[in-house]
Amino acid sequence: MKRSNILGWGSLALIGFVPLTIMVISLEGVPSFARKYNTSCATCHTAFPALNPFGRAFRNNGYRFPGGDENAVKDDPVPLGAPASKRIWPETIWPADIPGGSVAGFILESNYTVNKSAPTSNEFDGIAEIGLLIGGTVGESFSFFGDIDLFEEGEPGGIGRLFFQYNHPSAFFNFRAGQFEPRAAPFSNHRRLSRISNYLMDVFPTIPAQNFFGFSPNQKGIEIYGSKEGPGGTGGFTWAFGVVNGEFGGAAEALEGSGAVGEVLETLEEFQEEFGGEFDPNSEKDFYASFDYKIGGMGVLGSDADPDQPNNWVDNSLTLGVYFYRGVSPVFFETADGGAPLTIYLADGNEFFRTGVKADIFLGDFNVFGGIQLNEDELQFGPKREFRSTIGMAAGRYVIYPWLIPEYRFENVNPTFAESFQRHTFTASMLVRANVKLLLEFVKSDDDAPQLPPFDDRFRVGFNMAF
Repeated sequence: MKRSNILGWGSLALIGFVPLTIMVISLEGVPSFARKYNTSCATCHTAFPALNPFGRAFRNNGYRFPGGDENAVKDDPVPLGAPASKRIWPETIWPADIPGGSVAGFILESNYTVNKSAPTSNEFDGIAEIGLLIGGTVGESFSFFGDIDLFEEGEPGGIGRLFFQYNHPSAFFNFRAGQFEPRAAPFSNHRRLSRISNYLMDVFPTIPAQNFFGFSPNQKGIEIYGSKEGPGGTGGFTWAFGVVNGEFGGAAEALEGSGAVGEVLETLEEFQEEFGGEFDPNSEKDFYASFDYKIGGMGVLGSDADPDQPNNWVDNSLTLGVYFYRGVSPVFFETADGGAPLTIYLADGNEFFRTGVKADIFLGDFNVFGGIQLNEDELQFGPKREFRSTIGMAAGRYVIYPWLIPEYRFENVNPTFAESFQRHTFTASMLVRANVKLLLEFVKSDDDAPQLPPFDDRFRVGFNMAF
């Protein structure tokens, strides 16, 4: 079969069902932080890895307790130089410190999945993943974070996120570099409570344009960002701007070996190895920007926050956000040169945009969030060809008890190049302990959607432990 037919028929056949089981398991909260402050995971998490308002402020402060880190630290750091050296700088090196305890933790994951359309309809994966989580601070301004898959589905894993960052004392101007999830991601796939399916706004690919970009799981690049609290230490705003390579998103890994689309991916990877070995081997990098404004609730930096406050998931507030991403992705196509078929590869053959608005509402024990995103792809050769899709999402969770949190998510995708479809995701998170979680999850797409493993309906019982 010619590649043109692969793109024309195989792409459209699978376009609606690519993201149904894309899995990215990683945590923003690291056990080393709990040890550093001698506190529970529940201080920063509603249920790990979802952050509560205090946890978001902790992240905005460069992984330091809001309102002053010195008195909260229980694990004494190791000094690198005397504090008095600050008075004679630059005649000496500015003093700093490194964590005095372990900066590492581990995550274990195990799942039992029921999928009637799969070759194995009932599957227990044993220990599906063992991940290494690292995080810590260096001195007053530097910090680092990483999650590394030591073992995943019977194979050695790789680096998920790994970055260092500088945080200004004001928290208004910060910098990070490495491999990370961009702050322009509408909703973080790393910190979502439901683990059975990714947010489509983050990972939905445009397969007819051969674009498998996704905000998640990670991008390589640099980012500047900042936060400022509102009047009276409530609400405030956050902003971010970044430049990244532009990497394959979560859909690409799920589609490897999946018939026609898998062949497209394989061909793109072959060209990448020949022309630079990266998803974006051209010199024109991707860039993005985001801005969020919070009304009411805890300040975005948590300057007056109490880490021991009961019911710390309650934060009566409204956060509105906008974001924009512009990128370039490679394309290959076949043409004829004197009657002989010729395959052409263009490293910058597709210019694409991701633009959206979002809202996040906390009201008592409820948290409702969602948004609308417009995806636009335009091929930069031959006749003008545009591919668009509009993605909407609405989700809500309710804290029945601190250890029992159900969540429902509704997603709707309307592409110009394929049939529209909807997806429903149900999750119940049960914290057996603060660092031990049991998940009951179910995902269902439209009844008329083709059931193509691994993109079909399924139910799963999951077990996660972080230590």
